[in-house]
Amino acid sequence: MKRRSVRIGLAAGALVAVVLAVLWLCGVFAPAVELPAPSQALIEARDGLDAVLIEASLDTEASELTVSQTLTLKNRTGQAQEAAVLRTWPNAFQSPDTSPAAAEEALYEGCYPDGFSIGALVMSGARVARVGGESKAVAYRYIDDAKTVLSVPITDGWQAEEWIEITLTYTVQIPHMAYRFGEDSGIWALGNAFAIPAVWEEGAWRTDEYAPVGDPFLSDCMNWTVSVSVPEGFLCAGSGYPTAETADGRTRYDFVSPAMRDFALVVSDRFHTAQAEQDGVLVSAYATDASRARELLDYGKQALACFSARYGAYPYQSYTLCEINFPMGGMEYPAMAMIAADLLDAGGESLETVVAHEVAHQWWYAVVGSDPVNQAWQDEALSQFSMLEYLEDRHGLARREEYEQRELESALRVTVPRGVTPGAPLDRFSSMSEYALVVYDRGAAMFCALDRMLDGGLDDFLRAYYERYAFGRATRENFESLLAETTGEDLTPLIRDYLDTYILN
Repeated sequence: MKRRSVRIGLAAGALVAVVLAVLWLCGVFAPAVELPAPSQALIEARDGLDAVLIEASLDTEASELTVSQTLTLKNRTGQAQEAAVLRTWPNAFQSPDTSPAAAEEALYEGCYPDGFSIGALVMSGARVARVGGESKAVAYRYIDDAKTVLSVPITDGWQAEEWIEITLTYTVQIPHMAYRFGEDSGIWALGNAFAIPAVWEEGAWRTDEYAPVGDPFLSDCMNWTVSVSVPEGFLCAGSGYPTAETADGRTRYDFVSPAMRDFALVVSDRFHTAQAEQDGVLVSAYATDASRARELLDYGKQALACFSARYGAYPYQSYTLCEINFPMGGMEYPAMAMIAADLLDAGGESLETVVAHEVAHQWWYAVVGSDPVNQAWQDEALSQFSMLEYLEDRHGLARREEYEQRELESALRVTVPRGVTPGAPLDRFSSMSEYALVVYDRGAAMFCALDRMLDGGLDDFLRAYYERYAFGRATRENFESLLAETTGEDLTPLIRDYLDTYILN
């Protein structure tokens, strides 16, 4: 499979178009497409945000990514700072003691097919400049044992509201593992692979560890411009839809991705593709089989249509679903999701519900941010509830109720340790299975209870919630106060019962 920028003469154009159309329908080749125009919401959201510029090259033989990255950052802390703090998540994979995929025996066996494999972000240099000024090398340092918190000193201080540019050079060693970060069976999943600014909150930088449970990635929206070079014949999917050009045995993919909390990539020479437009959004699916790509595409389109109608328009120009080898269903990133190969093997409801859940994360995570470390229910439980609404829209109320009874009501009857509630922080959970049971299913049960209490009117609140906190972050207090404002009712006792006390055993 190749993606090339070519010019076709008019005389041969019709014949070539027919050939390409046939190949595309067979899943062999994806034609170049024109990205839909950005929405007004996206145009407004990108103004004034921090920016990330990345030039990267993937060596598939060495399984290594070489990166030059410039971050243009504004000091939004309200006070002068001596350093900028960045998160370098790949370093968590340097040791079995810190790798989130090595925390549980079952997870370890599922993620590391050939035993433990090292992943790392190896720094080679950092430079800092005032915007428009001279760039100077600085002596960066890690301030945590796992080396996931990088402090970059700002010479002469970083004043409040001042812009700076930080340029980093580093390599990312990609482990051989089936995970959201790793290579397995010729598919490179590059989730949380790049350096990203830490969040300033309540007078300090957030330096949460890479927890073995959940998704501990707290971030704010930024404007991303990413170029990645891969060997010719490899397709590259990511957060946004790229232009591509091939020369000298390499293909360069260029992404312009505004107002996104993070940026992820999936690379493989095994992919078939399927594409279609849905409500002005380019939807793409990448899978190792053409029929699987078409199934992914169908579910993705349906979910986008459902949630756009219920909650408000999807703001990005594209949405992408990618097959990876992954033991935990799916993983969301802005404008894309990674979907486990075994779900594609299973197909049917197992695949459809996971795709719907991951698509829902575009509303509850990508656009409306929250705190995934301390209040994971605000994105995971809400996305699970949204999946139930999708089931109702697509398959009828009976199908939704059957799923609720089978999964949610049964989850409420399972005994869990005291303090393990949907509103608990990630460090309270002993395993991914416990986390999924409590946060996803018991948390979704809370939203179902709210919906019943409001006689099916929860969507009115969710539309208001989406509009008010789009491209920002909402706290639990924000959620509760807006719920009271939009419904005219104080529902905090019910929320407290489900999130804090109702399910304590």
